[in-house]
Amino acid sequence: MILIIALILVSLIAIRSALQIRKIQTRWSDLLRGASGENLETLLYDHLREKMRLESDLVSVRKRVEQLEELMSTSKRHLGLVRYDAFEDVGGNQSFAMALYDDHGDGAVFSGIVGRMESRVYCKPLLNGRSERDLSQEEQRAIRDARSAAPKSIVSP
Repeated sequence: MILIIALILVSLIAIRSALQIRKIQTRWSDLLRGASGENLETLLYDHLREKMRLESDLVSVRKRVEQLEELMSTSKRHLGLVRYDAFEDVGGNQSFAMALYDDHGDGAVFSGIVGRMESRVYCKPLLNGRSERDLSQEEQRAIRDARSAAPKSIVSP
């Protein structure tokens, strides 16, 4: 009797083991065959070639980003604009001072002074954030505003 129970138990274990082996063989076969009938070695070589191509692309993208960052430092991208009334008899903040320069402070300050009978526009160069000419309070404020990270607006506060 004990022998029969042991035989049944061993048979069940053997059947379960056979099912597990079949499942593993199916998985292994699928892995070796691949999705499109390729074998595992071909898939690995393709993956390696793709990885090397992507690494090469990444190196070239990094170089391009460095070049663009260098170019960006010399682009005139800092802008400050101050609108004001230059004369008491002319309202509406028609006069302005606008600073435009790059990361090194090189650029210019433009000023437009509007009167009742005439308007004048001036341009003063900036080198390292400084001008060789005297700057008005509005021009100095435009330079400060250009340095700030606050959102820019053409509407006077």
